[in-house]
Amino acid sequence: MFNGAGMTTRMRALLSDRQGNFAMMTAIALPLLMGVAGGGIEFTRAMQVKSDLQNAADGATLAAATMFRESEGSKSDDELKAQAATFIGGQPFAQDLTALEKKALDSNINSVAKRTDTDKGTSFKISTTVSYQMPLNPLLSLIWAKTMTLSATSTSESSFNKGAPMSMYLVLDRSGSMSFRTDTVDKSKSSCPNYTDSNWGQSQAQVTSRPCYVNKSTSLKTAVNYLVDTLNKADPTYKLGASPESKLVRTAAIAYNDAKFAEQGFDWGTKKTTAYVQAIPQFPEGGTNADAALNVAYNALKSNNTNIMTTKEGLEQASQKNKFYNRYIVLMTDGEMTGASSNWNSGIDAQVRATCTKAKADDIKIFTIAFMAPVRGKALLQACATSVDNYYAPENMEEIVEAFGDIARKASGNISRLTN
Repeated sequence: MFNGAGMTTRMRALLSDRQGNFAMMTAIALPLLMGVAGGGIEFTRAMQVKSDLQNAADGATLAAATMFRESEGSKSDDELKAQAATFIGGQPFAQDLTALEKKALDSNINSVAKRTDTDKGTSFKISTTVSYQMPLNPLLSLIWAKTMTLSATSTSESSFNKGAPMSMYLVLDRSGSMSFRTDTVDKSKSSCPNYTDSNWGQSQAQVTSRPCYVNKSTSLKTAVNYLVDTLNKADPTYKLGASPESKLVRTAAIAYNDAKFAEQGFDWGTKKTTAYVQAIPQFPEGGTNADAALNVAYNALKSNNTNIMTTKEGLEQASQKNKFYNRYIVLMTDGEMTGASSNWNSGIDAQVRATCTKAKADDIKIFTIAFMAPVRGKALLQACATSVDNYYAPENMEEIVEAFGDIARKASGNISRLTN
């Protein structure tokens, strides 16, 4: 039989007993500790998923903007939004999701498209936001939540232009090394003079051999033909034989070896520039000094202290009611600056770099092409280019033709770009 005093004594003994407290506290705290530890791991995973979402969103908007440009604006906004969603759904991280998770992801891809029509063309912008509920370690639900919401947003723009007002000056190398052969076979001829660095200076008869290889000078002419053809196709005002030939595009050209040649000044369209370039000899001679020729181009395009539209070139553009225009220099060489000698001249190199710096500071965009050029030639043209996207280093005829075509496409404004 228990009395009240005995019961009280036993209860006090039980409450004062410290044996097993650590086990009890551990049992209570262990889920919390595991949740905290798991939280660190989940945070790292969340950062990776967040990065995957951002990359997917960037790729999706850029793909949609590119589709708009390549379709010349014919794709509807709904089609372009669908392209963005399809791109995201095809990414590796999305392929690893369960069917239920994939369905949830698809329902959380939201795109907003906007296009703006002007008399010069159509611009397009698409913004895409993608959200994902990332499942968390079950133990985290004890201290936080079962899922974490991750999201990413991206915006890209592109345009399909009906034409972009521009003045473009070609500064082209016609030194002796431009007579050298490329690796492209000329199948229209069984044999021809094939000059190289080792046989340069010999007569054409002495170096005639088979197969016939296209030389650098001929490759340049082909590339310029492609450039002007691309410009003409992108120009809605271009009319062959009309006067003026174009109301948007003005071109000019100057060739150089160790000195500048007489230039073909600016004129509407591409006809006179094309004729000038085609008149460059197939086997040119001389050293390499682009400084004087580059200065001619710079002086023709540079602004004054007020507004580029009040310069001589600006007034010509304004005569066709163009309220703005883009200014471009295309500088091409296959060598390094030597002057009349055959040795690299650091002084000429520095002068060319200085002129490029002035032109870029004046917001003249410079494209450069180092065609099968040596290291110093490539370094110079890399420094002169407005950006890495404006520098080309083709190593054969096919690549220089594509480089000039790409320049024409960029100058015409038909490009896609990621803006956010």
